[in-house]
Amino acid sequence: MTGQEQILSALEAALAYGDTSVIVRSSGAIAEVHGLVTLRQGAEWVTLGEEGKTHVHLKIEEGSKLTYRHEDEANAALELVGPGGVLFCRVTFRGTNPARAENYSPDRATQICERFGCLAECAGT
Repeated sequence: MTGQEQILSALEAALAYGDTSVIVRSSGAIAEVHGLVTLRQGAEWVTLGEEGKTHVHLKIEEGSKLTYRHEDEANAALELVGPGGVLFCRVTFRGTNPARAENYSPDRATQICERFGCLAECAGT
């Protein structure tokens, strides 16, 4: 998915599921933020969470794309990738990792896949 409005709509829907983590990585740091439930579009930046509280600012540039991934031994996730393939952030859906039976919710995993599976990249494309 590459249209900014589509990306924003999917991110907002993902946060509404609750029990998510927003993970932002750089070469020297990883930030993992839990419990963000709101999304606000500013003039240049998108804010996940609320100003004055814990939040993340994202700059969704032209050419960015959002994909769904659910690999073995990992939680399902949406990944926002910028132009050139740089990973900006990942929204993970906790409780969707079947390798962690103590936290795994098959109903949640199925529900997330049904909602976001259409964003999965097909092999070879």
